[in-house]
Amino acid sequence: MVAARVRHGGVASSARDLRDEPRRIQGDFARHGARFGTALVNAKAPLPDLDALLAAHFGFAELRPFQREAIDALLAENAGGRVLLVAPTGGGKSLCYQLPALALRGTALVVSPLVALMEDQVRGLEARGIPATFFASTLAAEENGRRLAALRRGAFKLVYAAPERLGHAGLAAALAAAGTSLVAIDEAHCIVQWGHDFRPDYLRIGEALAQRGKARMIACTATATRAARGEIMRRLGWDPRKVVTVLRGFFRPNLALRVVRVRTPREVLAEVRRALAEALSGPGAGIVYTATRKSAEALAAALRADGWDAPVYHGGTAAPERARISAAFAAHETRVLVATNAFGMGVDRPDVRIVVHAETPGSLEAYYQEVGRAGRDGHDARGVLIVTPKDLALRRRLCRLGPDGAPAPRAEASRALGRLAELVRYIDGKSCRHRILLRHFGDDPRVIDGGCGRCDVCVEAEPPDTVRDPPRFEDEPEPPPTNPDTPTKPPPPAAPTGVPPELFEALRRYRRARALALGVPAYVVAPNRALVEMAMLRPASADELLGIRGMGKGRVAAHGQGFLRVIGGEAVEA
Repeated sequence: MVAARVRHGGVASSARDLRDEPRRIQGDFARHGARFGTALVNAKAPLPDLDALLAAHFGFAELRPFQREAIDALLAENAGGRVLLVAPTGGGKSLCYQLPALALRGTALVVSPLVALMEDQVRGLEARGIPATFFASTLAAEENGRRLAALRRGAFKLVYAAPERLGHAGLAAALAAAGTSLVAIDEAHCIVQWGHDFRPDYLRIGEALAQRGKARMIACTATATRAARGEIMRRLGWDPRKVVTVLRGFFRPNLALRVVRVRTPREVLAEVRRALAEALSGPGAGIVYTATRKSAEALAAALRADGWDAPVYHGGTAAPERARISAAFAAHETRVLVATNAFGMGVDRPDVRIVVHAETPGSLEAYYQEVGRAGRDGHDARGVLIVTPKDLALRRRLCRLGPDGAPAPRAEASRALGRLAELVRYIDGKSCRHRILLRHFGDDPRVIDGGCGRCDVCVEAEPPDTVRDPPRFEDEPEPPPTNPDTPTKPPPPAAPTGVPPELFEALRRYRRARALALGVPAYVVAPNRALVEMAMLRPASADELLGIRGMGKGRVAAHGQGFLRVIGGEAVEA
């Protein structure tokens, strides 16, 4: 506890005195809030000393620079009160709305995606003496009513709810009675990733929050590219010119990243075993991610046979069992956890020494968020991504399926395939993996000029071969072909291992015929690696073709329809 005395409102007070400040404010609001409504919340009143509140309730001597920037922007009247905060997992984003909520009059609404995450946040706040609660469909009717009554009395500083609850009249009325100090959208990337799929209420958050009046708003996420940040702002109805975007550095110098290329499930298991044995020879825990429930169950069974505890967490696990597994992992009772992407949001275990992806995730954003759960204590940690040729085919099928297993709409499938192509480019990367991530998320890669010195690309003398076309063959300039039967020409390259040979050859034939018709070298029509990606990912539209590396707008406009028809099985002439 900080013993130093600080100045607050012209009166000397101790940090301990400031513990009672939120209760005094809540008491005032409980007596007058229903009468004055939002006006009282928005009234210009001196704020408690933020540094003193920080020390008294959270035990920190000072805010990090990015936290200070986000909080100042949120509280500044002339900034419009709209903040988009992008910072890595475990970077301290929650504090950027919890501390202002503690200082402001009224109740903060936090939109959160998962009940388990809400419960964890509320538990942590209550332990710090901050009144908070959550609303979810899991609550009994009597308990829900009790919490609504307490909210109307102004008993809470923070209230958590899923986007699906925002339209409930009882919650809206209680928040109106309490007065909304600010609105925080936690895990805001879900607007982009989930709103188009199985949780459409995420796309309606902006409309629902518009009814909250002029409350300050902050959206927080660990992973958002420049395009995703733009969509988040559009969906929330924010004017980008009035939004303060705070982007914290994405470089994790303690995290050693590695991509391992194997061919068979047996080799995958061997790599998982090796990675866990190396990383967990001392204290700490590990998370192993798979793409499907079936893979998670099979891999966990193999690891349990090796002596690891290896519980399984996925969407098919019963809710009470998921809660038990999550709690045991957070309590350091579990060393190795096998899971799909259903596990991890809000995980706050600092001693995770390794995150292994036994199968490729669906996007670079998902990968960064999941691998970012390693090394949150700042000590050395590892991220291992294991890739097989079949992974991409599996992921491509998943991209074309909706959450219910039915075919996804064309636009959704196109977005998913584009995200997958970005991940493939990371896998194939010949430069520092951390620099690739920095560029992808719009951060400045110059912070690690010369490379991180820890990832496999930086450590190995020669970069690894690409997963899709080993060994790599380069596109060499050659004079325009004049006769396809010329015997002096070298034989065309065969389809790389793991690439559908018939489709690859059909694409190559079309490219060659197109080049002959135009009188240009074949690589002008499309580079070799683009043919490989087409054969592996099978794009079905011009938009999907734009996600293929090397196929810019000009190539797609000039030759795209022909390639798409070849992929569709047609016999196409140039």
